[in-house]
Amino acid sequence: MKGQITASLGLFAKLAASSVIYSGNGYGTYYYDIQHPQSCGQDLSVANTGNVECSQFLALNLNQINSNNLVAMNHSLIASNLAQYCGRQVVVSVNGVASSTPFFIGDGCERCGTGSSTGPWNPSGAPGLDFSFSALSALNGQACNQGHIDISWQVLDTTLFDFDSNAPGQPWGPVSGGSNPGNGGGDPGSCTWAGHCQGASCSSDDDCSDSLVCSSGKCSTDSGSGGSAPPATCTWAGHCLGASCSTEDDCSDSLVCTNGKCSN
Repeated sequence: MKGQITASLGLFAKLAASSVIYSGNGYGTYYYDIQHPQSCGQDLSVANTGNVECSQFLALNLNQINSNNLVAMNHSLIASNLAQYCGRQVVVSVNGVASSTPFFIGDGCERCGTGSSTGPWNPSGAPGLDFSFSALSALNGQACNQGHIDISWQVLDTTLFDFDSNAPGQPWGPVSGGSNPGNGGGDPGSCTWAGHCQGASCSSDDDCSDSLVCSSGKCSTDSGSGGSAPPATCTWAGHCLGASCSTEDDCSDSLVCTNGKCSN
């Protein structure tokens, strides 16, 4: 709890020191995943090879950027001024609670520029942001089942990542001395399944990495009864024997999906 309070205070301090250049309410969706391209019954590996809009001349793709915290925003808006939006930090909130994940703008989203923020959801046009699956799942454990979640966002004038569009002549990558964008919807490197680390949203233990358990909707080291979950018994934590699944792509190693559960 102390760590969460400290992180929240740090986030509020950054917000106070930064200016908001774009904000809104709408929907979060996903379109790629660097660390787990086989997610939610889909193969996202092809999407990972797509060039990002903010890399105007170098034509870098998502695999090369190598961060699950890259976010796509309204294509029309970002295309009108790449230098203003590319690489900027995004504070994303779910149910009014701001995530401490250092998201940054790196791509454009056609769907995100049209439609109504008050619904109903329209896959052809709905304002919002597009994430990696791991990041969206960390924001809301129902991301896979629902396909989209309700969010609000603030794009700040703080730069986390340099592209050739917002920092011409500079080496591309995370800003030196700045906050590391990381590679998942949580503290970078704190677990083996990015986006499902301690503090990530969850609906069951299957949504949490390694030996973490789902307690009160958050991945935790404590089940609430003094015990802890057994260590992962497969190479893809959270997708081991007994984990929920929709296809065999959701199961680790040689496990198969039977009646909605990963099994031998």
